[in-house]
Amino acid sequence: MSVIRQRRNTTLLEWTAILLILASVVALVLQLVSYQRVRAAFPSGMVIAGVPVDGLTLEQAADTLSQIYASPVELHFQDTLFFLEPAEISFRLGLEAMLARADTYRTDTSFWAGYWTYLWRRPGNPVLVSTVAEYSTGQLRAFLEDVAARYDQPPTPATMEPGSLRLRSGTTGYTLDIESSLVVIDLALRVPTNRRVMLTARNSASAVSTIDTLRNLVDSYVEHLDFEGILSLAVVDLQTGEELNINENVAYAGLSIMKIPIVLEMYRILEYEPFPEIARVIEGTIVQSSNLHANILLAELGDGDMSIGVSVLSSNLQRLGLQDTFMAGYFDQDVQPPEVRTTANQRTDISTKPDPFMQTTPGDMAALLTMLYQCAQHGGGGLAVAFSGEVTRAECDAIIEMLGQNRTATLIEAGVPEGTTVAHKHGFGSGDTIADAGIVFSRGGDYVIVIYLWHPVYLEWEQSAPMVANVSRMVYNYFNS
Repeated sequence: MSVIRQRRNTTLLEWTAILLILASVVALVLQLVSYQRVRAAFPSGMVIAGVPVDGLTLEQAADTLSQIYASPVELHFQDTLFFLEPAEISFRLGLEAMLARADTYRTDTSFWAGYWTYLWRRPGNPVLVSTVAEYSTGQLRAFLEDVAARYDQPPTPATMEPGSLRLRSGTTGYTLDIESSLVVIDLALRVPTNRRVMLTARNSASAVSTIDTLRNLVDSYVEHLDFEGILSLAVVDLQTGEELNINENVAYAGLSIMKIPIVLEMYRILEYEPFPEIARVIEGTIVQSSNLHANILLAELGDGDMSIGVSVLSSNLQRLGLQDTFMAGYFDQDVQPPEVRTTANQRTDISTKPDPFMQTTPGDMAALLTMLYQCAQHGGGGLAVAFSGEVTRAECDAIIEMLGQNRTATLIEAGVPEGTTVAHKHGFGSGDTIADAGIVFSRGGDYVIVIYLWHPVYLEWEQSAPMVANVSRMVYNYFNS
């Protein structure tokens, strides 16, 4: 009985072993079949062009990559959003090259070594295949140039605020930086995600006010007034030497503005500080604008003869290069003087019928005031060149100081803030001419300004004075905006 039982137990164990072996074989076969399917696809950890493709066949991976890289790149330029379709720039993935390289990693491992790894469920090593792609850089550049043409914002120039005559600053602009944008778009085209690009913009400086801006504003202002006469303006930036000239070479009556060169010439011939009597005459010429005092100085220049003094003054104005400025007679002279021809008064295109006794141009007077300022500041300039050692800094400074005592509260002065130093001399003609010439000392920079107005019939004070003041205000605002 025991023997029979023992045989039965042995048989059971044998069959159990056989069944286990058969089950193992079946399992191995099933795993082998499964592995064959897995081996036909990309292994775990395989990434092509940034896209995980594990478990995908070659065809599936190709389709997936093509779809992802065909998606548009989102472009942002300032506040504008638009899209770049890869097809627009002939974008093409190097699928064959990338898949072939990836497939070599799949097939490098022997079948049975791979099968063994599969059985033990060992994780595969990550395999990264870099992006291979090409596109037309010319087409991309053309695309960006079109974007720039449509969306670049140029700076705006300064404009005049209506009513205030203040310069409104221009606005900054921006332009697409095409070269840097080419780089960042290239990077976005080669990644499957985050295909979003902030295009680079270069800010352009605001259109700062230039002397030409000021010219246009003055021209527009005069045109708006429908002024029937002539306006002449000469401005010199005493820091840079930059000039604004409007009708600056038109001959005008010299008016009392000619008292500036008279006093300057008087200081030139003085070897010492003037005696009190002469000092009072000089001050009366400038500050009180006395014709009598001016004639006394002309007599001093001519050794007692005003006519000779006039000739000496005109000759030395020529030495300074002021070819259109002269005196042919003294103030309040009754006798008609000889005709003096200049380039300015011989113009046939424009004429103010200037006074034959004394004439100048806004350009000449601006040049004289510039020389006076340079002399007072550092002892240099045209006066030092023409009259070396004959006119001192102290003398030039004294003249400017006296010009600063000419307080009118109108004309150039009316166009600048209260407290601004204006060293100027104004003058009035016989109803048809008004002028003001001076140096303005402002926080934004010192400048020379000379304004002449002429009307063929009669120059109404109610019109002319505000015109001069407003032009002066525009110039001041330009230097101090």
